[in-house]
Amino acid sequence: MSERRALLVTERHVPSAERDAYVASLRDMRDRCVSAGVQFWAFEQADDASRFLEFAESKDASSFKSLGLDHPPAVLWQSVELR
Repeated sequence: MSERRALLVTERHVPSAERDAYVASLRDMRDRCVSAGVQFWAFEQADDASRFLEFAESKDASSFKSLGLDHPPAVLWQSVELR
């Protein structure tokens, strides 16, 4: 049996004037996540530099709440056991 995982996905639109500050905040969030045992990734849309996806992955959703990641527009996904 595989271990259940939780994935939090957040899509953001960031005005170009705020991009540098946003990317800096992503670095801070990544560092906080690493300290809490949560994996964190961010992706920028290839043809629209104002669109981002953030992914946080953990053993359970409570980790997201403790990091302040569980606010809209975040969407929680849970792993599916494939036997």
